[in-house]
Amino acid sequence: MDKDTIVLICTLGISALLLLFVVWMYYYQQSSNSQTQRHITDKDLLLLLHNEPDQLLSPHQLAEKTELNLTEARTRLNALFNYGMLQRSYNSRGRYFYSTRDPIIDPPNLPLSQDPFLTVEDLIQIFAAYDYKVTSQQMIMATGLPLAVLKRELKYFEEQKIIQKLRRSDSNGMTTKRFFVLQDPYRSDPDRFRAQADKLDLEMREILLNDNLIV
Repeated sequence: MDKDTIVLICTLGISALLLLFVVWMYYYQQSSNSQTQRHITDKDLLLLLHNEPDQLLSPHQLAEKTELNLTEARTRLNALFNYGMLQRSYNSRGRYFYSTRDPIIDPPNLPLSQDPFLTVEDLIQIFAAYDYKVTSQQMIMATGLPLAVLKRELKYFEEQKIIQKLRRSDSNGMTTKRFFVLQDPYRSDPDRFRAQADKLDLEMREILLNDNLIV
């Protein structure tokens, strides 16, 4: 076996290991986010951040204030940060501190369903309450549902061309805000959306069950 072949095999082996590590980290984070919701929900985590005197939390501080260990605290904060809901600062020792990108505002009092997911009727009520432009943070605060569930649902409704995801960027092209709008004809004729409720709710429940996001 010549030298070039050995180098190629080593390179492919390292690439495969890196890919496996990335896949493992993704599923670990998904599992950790789901399992640790019983310790602190995403809604309560956002409220905890909001109620801090400086509205900042490091993973170490989050672990001290909750039942999460340090790795779980990092994972939970990173999940919200990676979806654009949190901002991240760091000190001279490289320790990260997180804060909410948008202020936390008490959600409207809506008669939402008790289902462990966002129903069509829930979606219509939430969009109407927020003037048809809703952020993922507002969704979490209004429903109490985990980000993982809402992300999967919103992706499904986007694929069905019922909602549309928009991004706002700064002058450098960096995304500063992500929000969702209800598309027509569903915005101007919500009863047309309601007519599909039974089918869409059933499909959504099955998708979330298959993805192990609800039981």
